[in-house]
Amino acid sequence: MSAPRHVAHLARPVALVCLMALASTSWAGRPLTVDDANVAEVGGGQLESWYSRPASRDKLWTTAFGVGVLDGLELGGAVERDFSGPATATALQAKLRLTPSREGGCNIGAVVGRAHFNRGGGQATYVNGLFTCNIEGGPLHVNLGANRADGGPTLKTWGAAKEFELGDVTAHVELFGQQHAKPTLQFGLRREVVKNVQVDGTLGRSDGKAVFSVGVRVGW
Repeated sequence: MSAPRHVAHLARPVALVCLMALASTSWAGRPLTVDDANVAEVGGGQLESWYSRPASRDKLWTTAFGVGVLDGLELGGAVERDFSGPATATALQAKLRLTPSREGGCNIGAVVGRAHFNRGGGQATYVNGLFTCNIEGGPLHVNLGANRADGGPTLKTWGAAKEFELGDVTAHVELFGQQHAKPTLQFGLRREVVKNVQVDGTLGRSDGKAVFSVGVRVGW
């Protein structure tokens, strides 16, 4: 769904990259960090949970959800625990589909959200513009957004991802980043193991370090 189905991790306001899409997620819908421009149908949604190791080497566990509440509107939330801190962050967001989804065509959407960081971390607001084109072989997604910690500067965010349908497995490659920070190049795989239950993972490189995540998604 929602969270940009992400994302730099919540516990660092200056590293907030299109947060959550956590859920298409995400948030961006696991295992993507770059979000798509679609939303869950009314009454539908997803619950996602994953472990990740970003370039900071923090040990992060994130759980996110998204639910379609109106035609073209999905509401979501997420909780992230940084076991290296320890620290906890939470976020709530609204995701809008601004134009109809079209098979073989393109559509646009938007995300606006608010994150809170404990232990004196303050709060941050994020917005993300979403663009998806359903093309042969798998969709293409482009994000342009920004985030701003209270009292801090506004930082631009961006991302692009291409998905590839490979039978029972869907693969993707994505490149995303934030102003004044080095970009992340990431590859991912996902597979539905039983109806509406997906396992997934990513492997990439950021700031000269390997990054990865593993997770599960349950839809309805």
